[in-house]
Amino acid sequence: MIAEEVRTVPDAVLVGRLQREYILPAAAPARLDGLGGNLAYAAAAFASWGGQAGLVSRVSADFPMDQLTRLESLGFFLDGVHTVSEPFDSRYFVAYGEGNKTYFDNPITHFAERQLPFPPELFGYQPRRKYCSKTEYESGSFRVTDMPRLFLEAKVAHVCPIDFISHKILPSVLKAGMIQTLTLRACTCYMDPIFWEDIRGLISDVTVFLMTDVQALKLFQGRSVDLWEIAEHLAGYGPEAVLVHTGDGSTYLYDRMSHKRWIVPAYRAHISDPTGRLDAFDGGFLAGFRQASDPLEAALCGKISEAVAGEGTGPYFSLECLPGLKEMRLQVLRQQLIAA
Repeated sequence: MIAEEVRTVPDAVLVGRLQREYILPAAAPARLDGLGGNLAYAAAAFASWGGQAGLVSRVSADFPMDQLTRLESLGFFLDGVHTVSEPFDSRYFVAYGEGNKTYFDNPITHFAERQLPFPPELFGYQPRRKYCSKTEYESGSFRVTDMPRLFLEAKVAHVCPIDFISHKILPSVLKAGMIQTLTLRACTCYMDPIFWEDIRGLISDVTVFLMTDVQALKLFQGRSVDLWEIAEHLAGYGPEAVLVHTGDGSTYLYDRMSHKRWIVPAYRAHISDPTGRLDAFDGGFLAGFRQASDPLEAALCGKISEAVAGEGTGPYFSLECLPGLKEMRLQVLRQQLIAA
């Protein structure tokens, strides 16, 4: 009799986008056709705290799957990474200028200004549209059949920015299994007054909702400009905690369970490449929340991951942190917390 294979349940489930990055940082060498996407940055940060996750994403037929080899060697589960027949562009370009101002258009111009040869793989590139449909699936939108059954036995999950339909479907899919903690980062495309009536249903099953101040103020346009008021209002829809990242690098944390407010400052670091920093925050946050079930402690871990990710370039840089460095930085940052 042949024994059945027993498969290990992942520590967490991460759902998001995998992309081929073409990055021109202001303070680091160009990074061309490397692994990127919000899922890669969140996964690497989660792994840097010792976690192994099941990854769920949809990639195009021309996506270089060999770029995922390192994640697989770290124990990540790639059963949820699906190659789809529908054509869609997995390329992503950004150039950073003074003050890390971002430029997403006209890559030929930016390569020429820096006297760099233009990569032929970028010919014909157009930035991804920022419009969110309430009814139409995109090629990269999540489908219920994308989620491996084994992943639903995990206890925690995070959903990166994808699109409105994916975010509408995923909470119910994940909560149908053993998932007890679900964090979700907002998509800019639906943080808009047009989607005001949809937000309650979108986040009612979410444990922690994460967004930027720009997104929050856009959604509440004409209703409120007070970030604490916004966070408390959204927490009233169901999330146990709401986090708002501000332009100065700090993060506002509203804890609905304790009715406490905290300002978690940025950890001071030399930023070489800002790409993926918020996604790294999310990976660190999930790792911290999984260990302590405390949003404040999780936010501290997220801030350290955010800083580490920005000190290098590419998602794997998060894994190159010296042993004990993150823990030492945690102690420093904990002393800088502000109760609001």
